[in-house]
Formats: sequence, structure tokens, C-alpha cells
Amino acid sequence: MKHDQKTEVPNSGEILEEINQCVISTDLNGIVDYWNSACEQIFGYSNAEMINKSLQKIYPSVATERYDQHIRQLRTGQEVKGQWKSITKGGDIIWIDVHAKPLMDEGGDPQAIIASAHDIGELKRVERELEENKARAQAILETTVDGIFTTDIEGQILNFNHSASRMFGYSEDEITGKSVNILIPRFHDNDDFVNWYSETSEKRVIGYRRELIGRHKNGSTFPLELSVSEIEWQGNRIFTGVVNNISDRRRLEREILRISEEERRNLGHDLHDGLGQMLTGIHLISKNLAQKLKSNGFPCSDEVKEISDLIKEADEYAKALAHGLVQVNFVEEGLDTVLNQLARQVEKLFNINCSVDFKDDIKLHNNMQGMHLYRIAQESISNAVKHGKANNINIEIKTENGFLKLLIRDDGIGFSESQKQTKKAGMGINIMGYRANILSGRIEIFETEEETKVLCTIPFNK
Repeated sequence: MKHDQKTEVPNSGEILEEINQCVISTDLNGIVDYWNSACEQIFGYSNAEMINKSLQKIYPSVATERYDQHIRQLRTGQEVKGQWKSITKGGDIIWIDVHAKPLMDEGGDPQAIIASAHDIGELKRVERELEENKARAQAILETTVDGIFTTDIEGQILNFNHSASRMFGYSEDEITGKSVNILIPRFHDNDDFVNWYSETSEKRVIGYRRELIGRHKNGSTFPLELSVSEIEWQGNRIFTGVVNNISDRRRLEREILRISEEERRNLGHDLHDGLGQMLTGIHLISKNLAQKLKSNGFPCSDEVKEISDLIKEADEYAKALAHGLVQVNFVEEGLDTVLNQLARQVEKLFNINCSVDFKDDIKLHNNMQGMHLYRIAQESISNAVKHGKANNINIEIKTENGFLKLLIRDDGIGFSESQKQTKKAGMGINIMGYRANILSGRIEIFETEEETKVLCTIPFNK
């Protein structure tokens, strides 16, 4: 005959001895009448050492006032909870998390105290390390000379250090939660900070990839260098921007380019007035000599005439070079006139096709704009002819959405394999980038099997 076997259920006392939570009960004076094994593990006191003893033993001597306050609160029916320091039998100070409440009789009056506690020393250690790391990181952020800010995926500013505040004029409280486009205006109508980062992190962009225009709180603008990094934080994408005001660098670059233009101009005058006049004189002398030799029946007259013709070509070449070096008044003559002259010189010197298309009537604001755009076009054509072996070159200029776009397109072979492999731009391309930066713009280079395009985009208000 089978008998039902009942599972033996542990009593509450046995359960309390097995849990990892320290459980204590005392009378209203704090005299211990229950102390489980978890309490012994945490505080080091055995059950025998704590029964009928004051709970004040686990309060440090400096916390007597706090102990008295807790007992008073519990006597009046209030709960006590929190995190504070306690002391073990061995004298070690530990952190514990405590929840104590009074046990009420049928009349609703406190008759005893029950408390639970657990050791949170490891948690406090981690918290302390995090706070130290946070303080260290904050100190670095606030003492660095670089402006540093973070944004979310929408471009809303999350953090803003002191250097960034000095650079842009906004306090952290003023700018937090605002769009980063307040600081770095959109370069194109459909661009934003995150799209800019995502696009330019893969696309080859010279002069714009890390250099933009910043806007101060007072409305003034200044050139800045921006580097962007992305991290994953608690499942969210966070972007960190490090910015430097490069106004001093730009002034130095402008001065270097000014000196370079002055040297170009001097060289152009020397070619035209010095070498050009000498070649003209030699050409006339050799031409007259060829005519005399021919009239006297000397057989070498044809060779002398050929020399005369070569000298004339050299003279014309020197004058063309001189014209390209001498600065032009772009405001008066117009960029279209100067670029058309450049195209004719290119066709004559290199025997290729070079055309100019002006989509709009463009009036430049100053000679500096024209000079830099002209030099960018000149360098692009030089690269297309010398390195790209182009046969056809087209220069196109138009305005679009508040920007002037200068596009030089050629059918050459593009950049060399070594440049493609190293992804390093040559000096000429870098100088083009500097010129575009001075005009608050950028240079982009696009290559296909059919053609190479160099695009210069600068802000332009008609």
C-alpha cells in the first residue's frame, strides 16, 4: 500500500539563516534579539556575541548621534533606510545598505524593530572609481586648449567645455540642448552635422573635411578645424567634436600667398620686360640675318630663318607665361574675361581644347576672390595637362543656393597610381585647398573612368 510522502517545509527561522541578507530584530531600545548568519559574515560578530547587546556596536563611535536619531525615528513609527558606514568586529569600516522599520502591535504602536542590511562595499568602490574617472576626464576637458563638445544623433549638443565656451561665446547652460548648427552653420541647405561626418568620413574632400566656418555668439564668423569621432554609449550614437580656432593660421597663409603672388608678379614683369624684350631683339636680328643670307645666296639661310622662328615662339611663350603670372584686376575685367584668356593660352601652348561656360552673370566682390579662383583653375588645368594627359578641358562657373561653384572637368587619366594608393594629395592640390579655405570654401575631386572633376565651392552672395 502506497503512502503519500509530504515534502518537509523549512520554517521561517531556517529560511532566514540561509539567505544572504543580514536580518536583525531588536527591541525599541536597540537591544538585539535576533541575528542571522549573514550578519555574522558581514560584521564578524556571532549570534552569541550580539544577542542582548546594543545594536550600537556596529555604529562607529563618531556615529553615536546618528544611531540615537534612528532609534528615535523607529520608536515613533517611522521607517529608516539609506546607505551609511558601519564598523565590523575587526574594526574595519564598511558600507552597508539598510532598511529598518518598526513592528506594530494591534493598537498600532511600535513594539519591536526589524532591519535588513547588506554589504555594498564593492558597489561603493566602483562608484568611487567612476567618480574619480569622471572627475579626471572633466578636469582634462576643462583644462585642454581645444574646444570639445558632444552631440547626439540629431546634432543636439550634450556637453560643452570651457575652451569651446571661450571660442564661441556661449556658456554650457546656454548651448546644451541646442543644434550644433548654431555653432557651425550648415555648409549646404540639406547638410547637417551628422550627415557631414558620415559623408566626409568616406569621401575624399580636400580643404573641407576638417575645416569649416564657426559662428560666435555675437554673430561674427571665424575659420575652425574640426575633427569628429563616434562612440556607442548605452545603445546610442554619440558624436564628439574637437575644434580649434585657426584664424591665426589663416592670416599666416594669406600672408604667404600674398608674398607668393607678389613674387609671381615680379617674375612676370621680369619675363615680359627683361627676357621678353631680349628674345624680341634676338628674333629681329636673326630674321634680318636670314634675309641677308638668302639675298646673297647662302645655303644656310633656311636654317637661320628656322632659328628665328623658334626664338619668336619662345618669345610668345615667355609673354604668355608672364601674363599668367601678373595679377589682374578681376573686379574690373571680370572673371569670365580672364578665364577665357586663360583658356586661349592653354589651347595655344598645349594644343588641346579648352572651353569656358558661364552659367550666370557673376560680379566678384573683390580681387582676392578672383585671384584665388583663377589660381585654382590654373592649377587644375596644369594638373590635367601635365599629369592627366588631357585632350579636352572644360571650365564651368555657376551660382547655386548662395554658393559659387567653379568646376574644371577633363578627359585625362586622372591621378597617378601612387597618389591613389597613398591617398596623399600633392603640393598643388594642397595649395588649391588652402586657397579655397581662405574663401571659406572647399575643394572636392571626383574621378571616373571617363573624366576627372575638380570642384571648388565657396559662399557667394550676389
